[in-house]
Order: sequence, then C-alpha cells, then structure tokens
Amino acid sequence: MTPCRAGEAAMISHADVEKLRGRRAPEPAVLSLYLPVPLDPAGVRGLAARAEDLMAGAGAGGPDGASIAGAGSADRDAVLGALAAHGRDWPGRTAAFFACQQLGLFEALPLPCVLPGRAVLATRPHVRPLLAAIQRCPDYLVAIISRRHARVLSVSGNRVETVASQSGEGPRSHGFGGWYGLETRRIQQRIIQLGRHYREVAAILARAAGVGRPVPLVIAGHHDSIAGLLQELPPAAREAFAGSFTADPHGLTPARVRELAGPVIEGWVARREQELAGKVLGGLAAVGLHASLAAVNQGVAGHLLVAHEGMIPGFACGRCGALSTGSFECPDCGTAARTAPDLLEEMVQRTLDGNGPVTMIRDAPFSVAARLRFPVTGRKNVTRGADDEGCSDPAGAGQNPWQGSAWVRGAS
Repeated sequence: MTPCRAGEAAMISHADVEKLRGRRAPEPAVLSLYLPVPLDPAGVRGLAARAEDLMAGAGAGGPDGASIAGAGSADRDAVLGALAAHGRDWPGRTAAFFACQQLGLFEALPLPCVLPGRAVLATRPHVRPLLAAIQRCPDYLVAIISRRHARVLSVSGNRVETVASQSGEGPRSHGFGGWYGLETRRIQQRIIQLGRHYREVAAILARAAGVGRPVPLVIAGHHDSIAGLLQELPPAAREAFAGSFTADPHGLTPARVRELAGPVIEGWVARREQELAGKVLGGLAAVGLHASLAAVNQGVAGHLLVAHEGMIPGFACGRCGALSTGSFECPDCGTAARTAPDLLEEMVQRTLDGNGPVTMIRDAPFSVAARLRFPVTGRKNVTRGADDEGCSDPAGAGQNPWQGSAWVRGAS
C-alpha cells in the first residue's frame, strides 16, 4: 500500500487491511480519519477546517463522559499537509488517513466510495469503513462483445485496463464458386464462426474467474451478442456474472464503460447483501447488538454482518477483553473496563482475529448480526436480541450490562 496517492482511487485489498490491523500501539494513539471530499472545487477550500473539527473530536466524549488524549500535533500536521498537497486530486471520494508518530505510521488513501466523515483515536487503525469500501466498490471485469470482436477490461478504482482481446473474423473461403447455395453456405459458416468466437471469449473469462479472488463480471454489447456469450459461459464465470448493459461496443471508451457498469455493480452488491442477510436470519444466528456481543465475547461468531453505519461507544474488560455497553466491573475478573471508541469496530477486529469473515451491509432489519459456529451457551438464550432500538445504550440506563441474556464471558 502506497503512503499517498494522487489522482486515482486507491486499490485497497484485504491484504492491505490486514497490514493496517497489524499495527498496534500500547495506548490509544493511532489516528484514523475518513474525510469525504466534495465534487465541487469550491468545497475543497473548507476541507482543512472539516478535518480539524473531526480530529478535535477524536478521543473525546466516551460512553461514560470520559475522554482520552487527543491526536498528537505531529499526526494532525501530517494529515493536514497531505490534504493540502492532494485534496484537490480526490473530488467525489473519501480520503482515509492513518497516522501514529509513535509507530512510524502514516497512510493517506483516496477511496473509491463516498463514506461518512469520521475520526477515531484507538490502539490500532479503524478499518470498518475500509472493509465497506472494498465490498461496495469491488474490482470487476467487463466483457465488451460483438459478433466479430471482444475485449475484456479490468476495472479497479479509476483504472481501466484491457487484459484480453479476441477477433472472431475468419478468412473467407475461396471454395464458394457460383451462385447456387452461396448465401446459405455463407450463413452456415458465419454461425459456426460466431459460436466459436463466443466459446473462445467464454474460455478467456473462465480462466480469469479461476485466478485469484473471484471478481464480478459485466457483459456489454448488443443484446444478441450478450445472449450468445451468456449461453457459452462455464459455471464459474456464470456464477460471477453481475449483469449487463447494451451499448454500441465500438463506441465504448474506458470512462463510458465505468459510467455504464457502475450501476450494474451497485445492484449486484445490493443483491448479495440482501441474500446474505436472508441466509443469516434464516439460520443459527445472533441478531442485535446484545446477542452479537455475546457471540463475539464467547468466540462463536462465524460470520459478522454490520449494518449500523455509525459508531457505538462502549467498554472492554481490562483483563479478559469481554465487550460491554456499560462501565461496570466484569463479574468474572473484577477488573475495571477500558473505553472502546466503537464496539462495532471491536467486534469486527475480534471476528477477523478469529479468521471469520466480516460483511458490511445496508438496509438490514438489524444493526449487527452474527452467523454462529454453534449455539451460544450462557445464562439465557441469546440467539435473538430485540435491542437495536436506541443502540447508543441498548443495555438501558442503570442496568448492569455484564448480566442477563447478552453477556457470556469469552476469551480475550
């Protein structure tokens, strides 16, 4: 991952997220800032002030009214310097900054998605928005198909590259003498050539689908060419098919490809999110903040789904690490809890630490849910929780959140 990129949206991968997650400070000293950059150049002039406001609030106003020391001046200066140098190069994107002088860490990354503004001061980088950007703005392939030619483009952020091309135009036969049956034989030969052309393009796409992490596929061209290629796609490539759009294949520029393919990919991402939410709700799952906290605390969250866009402050036991929405002592350790700026981020980190997948979804009937590896055990059944209302303090005022259905002690 490059420390700073100008002019293009960064190609963030899960490996990059893991590298950031590996940086940890002994105390909350890692600044994470997500700053939306307006499309209007006039709005860029106010970016520094907006960044200052967000950074000033990082670490202040904990869930019990406590606060921690704010971001260091060196880290704030590094962020403002990168913003002054490159902010105008990132219109319509979100600039993500990670800074900690103590760790020698500074990253400035323009993300391909617009995300809410946020500044967090914690012991390690706040990566939940990065995961959302990866999932909502994935890399993808576009196959531009006509009856005679095909191009396969790779789209990653703002970059569009041609990775393969194919010509289905074969040589004309000189054996078609005379007039009788000439047109019929030409049509038959063209049909054979057309089928071979589609199969060859499908083979290219099949090879692409089998290399590395699968990426969605968009097919573009005239309706009959799209249908012909779809008919020849092997199972792996068909599974990656995200949708199509019709256009004159000869007039598609890279910028036009991104413009027309963007809504197709957005629809594909939304459908996958809803399908995943349905599978989780239909199986063994912890639904809601309390139940999901219990699953994470006990280490049985197999797949975490986070729908809440904001932050939910809370606490973690200073000894066993169990997460809580209140600052009461852990009943098992008798240790005072430390402030956690965002319980959802803590749950994401714990799930990733256990090699479990994490998915950010939208328009779900819950703030957070977890598919369980096996049933949660504890004082009460916690596989269902109706605690998403008022999730800033779902435990309720004056209630000990370490007791009841939502709290099962887990390994740190």
